[in-house]
Amino acid sequence: MQSRMIFTGVHLYDGHGGRARHDVAVVVENRMISAVIEQGDVGPGQQVRVNGMAMMPGMTVGHWHGEFADIGPPLFSYGRAGTFIGTEKPPIVLALQAANALRYALHSGVLRVISASCSNDIDAQLKLALADGLIEGADITPCSRHVLTTGDQEDRGHWWANDYGDGLRRIGGNIFVDGPSAVQKAVRQEILRGADIIKTYLDGGHGLEWTSAYRSLLPEEFAALVRAAHERGKRVRVHVTNKESILRCVALGVDILDHCDYIDEECIEAMAKAGTWFVPSPLFGKLASSAARGLPLNPEDPTDRSWLNLVAMLRKADDAGVRIVPGDDYGAQGMAHGLGAYARELVLYVEEFGISPERVIGWATGNGADMALVGQVTGTIEPGKAADLILVAGDPALDMTLLQNPTSNIPLILRAGKPVKNHIGADFAAAG
Repeated sequence: MQSRMIFTGVHLYDGHGGRARHDVAVVVENRMISAVIEQGDVGPGQQVRVNGMAMMPGMTVGHWHGEFADIGPPLFSYGRAGTFIGTEKPPIVLALQAANALRYALHSGVLRVISASCSNDIDAQLKLALADGLIEGADITPCSRHVLTTGDQEDRGHWWANDYGDGLRRIGGNIFVDGPSAVQKAVRQEILRGADIIKTYLDGGHGLEWTSAYRSLLPEEFAALVRAAHERGKRVRVHVTNKESILRCVALGVDILDHCDYIDEECIEAMAKAGTWFVPSPLFGKLASSAARGLPLNPEDPTDRSWLNLVAMLRKADDAGVRIVPGDDYGAQGMAHGLGAYARELVLYVEEFGISPERVIGWATGNGADMALVGQVTGTIEPGKAADLILVAGDPALDMTLLQNPTSNIPLILRAGKPVKNHIGADFAAAG
């Protein structure tokens, strides 16, 4: 019985965002990576020759709404009373949709997802179900509902269809409160219900109506939200689009910024200095733009303008050292959850933004694990890290679309050294 498994002939992307190393041996022992050997004797053990397949760490999706299932424009109708878009179905159905999405993610080589809000405390319950072995899927970092104010753009629920609890008004994926003390109470309640991240909106855009003056929370309400979360050791992520709001988020120490449609060089400098995480979610923006309909881009249209701005700014943000993680509004119309769906965004970064594939792989692996706060134990391939690995039949740096077809192109997925998928014939039972 061999307890030491040695993958030889590996084309290695180690998760740090650099170029691949060729013909490397990766040694797995006791569910951990024990060695990465570029030349010389690999020692005893069960050798698995992978013939130049690419090995990379398991990926992370940094913006996740598992309960969404093909939501789209018809669901914005006020005829859907008392709900937040995407949560029109009963909670158990939504939870099953989310569990199914987690399974799709895992079998796509995505080993962890970081939520960007949920309804009905679904994220925290999914985390418990995963821990108890009731479902199979990617690990999840639970997020709160959106903590918002009365009459906000997301306040789509009719006044007669409210769910009051603890003096707070919850509708689908939102909780509506007014004033700093109520915001603080909402944050604490969401943490009590299992949220590790508190989410809010600060302005419009990115799927919402946009004007430069719109704000979702008063400055004192927003400051109370950030303070309440950080005092309980939780992080804050914000749907944010315009420059003033981005800079306000950075100044208050917000941990994760989603979208940043109108980011500029001043924002980039501030984010890089503060170590702010940036989740651009560009696929949604592209699909919402005129380009997706085969029409010329119109700089006067806010959606088109935000897409054009992101194309101009994203590479500058990466060059400046802003920490970027992929993740998008999968489950929205045209972006259904499914096997390989999450790689569509990775392809976009390469083809539309001119980001090097190696950098994109680093965003999805090393950066993603760091944002999930598990970077000390996973996310890169080096001694002492968990054996969270995928093999790709081909080189994703030459063709990122390979990751969109995991059924054919990802023959091996290991999570902590145990196979989620094994189509390479290796005997993991003998590896202990």
